[in-house]
Amino acid sequence: MEEVSQLKAILARCPELEAATGHVQSFAAMMAIRSASRLPEWIAAARADVDHGLRGFADGLLADLDAVILGLSTEWSSGCVEGRVTDIKLLKRQMAGRAGLPLLRKRVLLVAADRRQHRVTNQTAH
Repeated sequence: MEEVSQLKAILARCPELEAATGHVQSFAAMMAIRSASRLPEWIAAARADVDHGLRGFADGLLADLDAVILGLSTEWSSGCVEGRVTDIKLLKRQMAGRAGLPLLRKRVLLVAADRRQHRVTNQTAH
């Protein structure tokens, strides 16, 4: 409970942060229920409010509105694939000029196995 009161005190002292918090919470709620119909309203509100620093994010959503609406409307996600691509790019940068393809392959497979193990562990914990 103390964290909640501390957060309220911080937000009371910083109107910009309070505005950003409200917009971020409403965006998160919209994503949680996959409600693309509320997106234009959220973008308009975020663009109208200049005190929070989210206008650039809202403009970016507006620039690719069809893709964002599709992303909110479907249950399909490429998040897992994007995570693996990020892992591979990180490993390539770490190993640049230090090792050959066999070692890179081994490390990619080990990272994938580790992620799979964490996913199974987290699923059984819930």
